Amino acid sequence: MSSPDFSQNYFQLFDLPVQFAIDARMLGERYRQLQRQLHPDRYASAAQHEKRMAVQYSAFVNEAYAALRSPLKRALYLLQLEGLSAEEISAQQVDGGFLIEQMELREKLESLHDLVDPDTVLDHLVREISGDINSHQAEFEAAYNQSDLTAAASACVKMQYLEKLLQEAEQIESELMDS
Repeated sequence: MSSPDFSQNYFQLFDLPVQFAIDARMLGERYRQLQRQLHPDRYASAAQHEKRMAVQYSAFVNEAYAALRSPLKRALYLLQLEGLSAEEISAQQVDGGFLIEQMELREKLESLHDLVDPDTVLDHLVREISGDINSHQAEFEAAYNQSDLTAAASACVKMQYLEKLLQEAEQIESELMDS
């Protein structure tokens, strides 16, 4: 095994341009290619050092793939490449209107169990939250492409709020299906 390059950023590792919009097909192909190269069977007769290196590199590849595959994680990673820490990103202010919308969506989610037909309302809420996530992804991409890191970080924080809300909605959906 040629010595793995842990200094590469995730985009370099997958031969992708450093940008928010990525070719998911290319990402998947490159991931499978790297995984084939790192398969444990290829190192069965290798020295302990090489085996350990392959395991570490495989973990690095998996971490990079998970980060690039998720739009939110990819956005956070891009901001970190620009020098912003996770703390600086999460400290970004979001406008009051957005926070009020979040509270209203959360209240709707919490009142679902009291409704006669919660499935229809939940489907609508999931579509609304997903649409909001998509619009904030576009907001992030535009700000990032214009090197407006403050606006990009703010869009990222909104995406985080909405992803959490979407996870809660999916949890409720799962609970409704089980009952």
